[in-house]
Amino acid sequence: METLLFILLVIVLGWDLFWALLGVKPLFPWQLQQQMARDSSAPALLDVRTSWEFHWFHLPGAQNMPFEKGLPRDLAIPREKAVVVICMTGHRSPPVAYRLLQAGYPRVYNLTGGMAGWKLWKWVTGK
Repeated sequence: METLLFILLVIVLGWDLFWALLGVKPLFPWQLQQQMARDSSAPALLDVRTSWEFHWFHLPGAQNMPFEKGLPRDLAIPREKAVVVICMTGHRSPPVAYRLLQAGYPRVYNLTGGMAGWKLWKWVTGK
């Protein structure tokens, strides 16, 4: 069991490292909560999960744009604003974040661990 957990951790960290090398910055749940607490610098939250996943639970203020192919044409986020891309586990969102970088959004982050990581962090900290 410990070996399996270790392998899973290596895969997750390897995935995040790969995207970080391409310019997609990771953002941990506690960092996002700190940013959300500061209204003036709160990032735009782009949730790329399906509508069903989004309705199940989501972060307040998040914009749901299920990602299938390409960037949504009606993305109403100013390019100068920081954008945090969110999915369920942090594995669907990096390709979207990368495409946002390519489209000219300079401050794009991937929520590390996605909503599962967010929920786990909230449960562990009791916040």
